[in-house]
Amino acid sequence: MDYKEHFKKEVQNFIFVELEKPLVISLNNVVINLPKGDYPVDSKELINIAKENKDFTAQSIINGMIFVLGSDSSFPYLENYINILKKIPNIESYIIFQIEENKNKDIKKAIIYTSALIKLNPKKEFQMNRIYLLMDYYQKTNLSFLEAEIIESLKNLLKQYPEYEPANFYIAEYYLDKDIDLAKYHLRYCLSSEKYRQKAEEYLKKIEAVENYDKAVSLLKEGYPKEALKILIPYIESNPQNLDAKYYIAVAYREIGNYQKALLYLNELLNILETPEVDNEIGLNLAFLGYFEKAIEYFKKALKFKPSEVSILSNIGVCYFNLNDFENAKKYFKLALDKKPDDEVCKEWIKRLS
Repeated sequence: MDYKEHFKKEVQNFIFVELEKPLVISLNNVVINLPKGDYPVDSKELINIAKENKDFTAQSIINGMIFVLGSDSSFPYLENYINILKKIPNIESYIIFQIEENKNKDIKKAIIYTSALIKLNPKKEFQMNRIYLLMDYYQKTNLSFLEAEIIESLKNLLKQYPEYEPANFYIAEYYLDKDIDLAKYHLRYCLSSEKYRQKAEEYLKKIEAVENYDKAVSLLKEGYPKEALKILIPYIESNPQNLDAKYYIAVAYREIGNYQKALLYLNELLNILETPEVDNEIGLNLAFLGYFEKAIEYFKKALKFKPSEVSILSNIGVCYFNLNDFENAKKYFKLALDKKPDDEVCKEWIKRLS
């Protein structure tokens, strides 16, 4: 089921009364012409009229037209209904009253009335109010198609009013974890808004931090550990829960030769979670400090999780070589070569050991 079908189902509760000839009614001293055709009336309302022996009134037809207008965008007589409803005095106020009456007790009905209202008057505030109601409905039901409808409605609203702050803010929130560039684009429209400026600035600072973090990781991978640290150290002060950042700081310290500092970060990570990457990195730092036996312990722990990792096998081989245990060194280099026969480094070690 999609959004349209979900709301279109509501029309099933209506009975269509056929007017075989035009009907003139008076409503609040205003004469309204109803052309011949089919007009919707709530079946529950008809039952109550029959039970209580009440008169059938034009109000029942008006409510029916509003309801169909808001729930079925493909209904054939919508243009006729719109033309009739627009002639009724204070019709917008009446619909707004119905929306306020229902938004807490029957949000689906409130959305239908709001959808009808924007067909009569598509002003941006009415469109945004419908989006707010859709957001509330989505939170209460978690119906997946509602999110798509919300985003589509925000996009359509921004096509008409590109600088409208509420629409820019909420679509920016949607894009925060999907497209940072689009999120930034929409957040900038909120910086002059008294209501959204503070939150928009917070989001932009977070985006800047993420972008700096990504830049630092790229610098590290490109061989610039000092430059990476200049970004990562301030970043971790604001984001102490980012374990990946702490791992990359440790890697950067190892690459500049500060093995003790690297181990401080790695031991902190080890107390929170143990991964083969952390174990391998601890092994590397211990090996650089000359603690080869201890390094082998950590490499072997990493190997349990990644038994086919050539770099770990090679690291163990190098440690055994430095311990003058050439048999075990040869064993691990051969294991590495079995996994990756074209590894030139392992081939050189095998020759050296032979």
